[in-house]
Amino acid sequence: MAGARQGWVEAGYVDTPAQLASVLKQAAPVPGQDRDIRILPGIAQRDVKAPDVMRGEETQLLGALSGDAAGEAVFCMPGTHSKWVRTNGRTVVRFATFMTGELFDAISQHTILSHAVARADEAEDVDAFRSAVMAAIETPAFAANLLFQVRSGQLLYGGKPSSAREKISGTLIGLELAAGLGREPPKSGITLIASGRLQMLYRLAFETLSVPVRSIEAEDSARRGLSMAARSIWSP
Repeated sequence: MAGARQGWVEAGYVDTPAQLASVLKQAAPVPGQDRDIRILPGIAQRDVKAPDVMRGEETQLLGALSGDAAGEAVFCMPGTHSKWVRTNGRTVVRFATFMTGELFDAISQHTILSHAVARADEAEDVDAFRSAVMAAIETPAFAANLLFQVRSGQLLYGGKPSSAREKISGTLIGLELAAGLGREPPKSGITLIASGRLQMLYRLAFETLSVPVRSIEAEDSARRGLSMAARSIWSP
């Protein structure tokens, strides 16, 4: 967030439809330094009905699209604020942000469900996660009820805290996928940019819905994107 309004130097935004080459061209210089330091701008979607911003993910997209980038593609980028990005070639056409990670933290730590997940171990309950994903996809309007069932089901029928955690994750990720995929998932599948546990959970969610997915490590795409930016800015 060095380029945010409250950061080191405000780097502003490139508006959608945003060519990633424009992101490189508008890198903001940092004044008063002994060396040439640049901060890449974010991308803004100035749509009154769906205003949105991203900052940082555009660097990962640069790395992910460093090879062949012909045609349309859909990227899922999980995190505290997950991004779903639709591109055409190396142009970001539209995107949407989902507060999935932040909601998970808030719900599991600051609601009644904190009792359900207290002292959860690292054990994974794949069946609980898959069932929660499907329930959220099939009845998204019941999201608040599905979440409460995590606690009521545990009280009435028992269950481990780790299973409750997986049910919360599955419900929230399922809701995100319901919106991100829409009524007709893209025939070309989804490109998932993620690492670690998030990569595992989202792959499992896509597989549960029989949606083709290919994975790119988030750290690798970020490094490739930064390298590409450096070559573009400082190459003679």
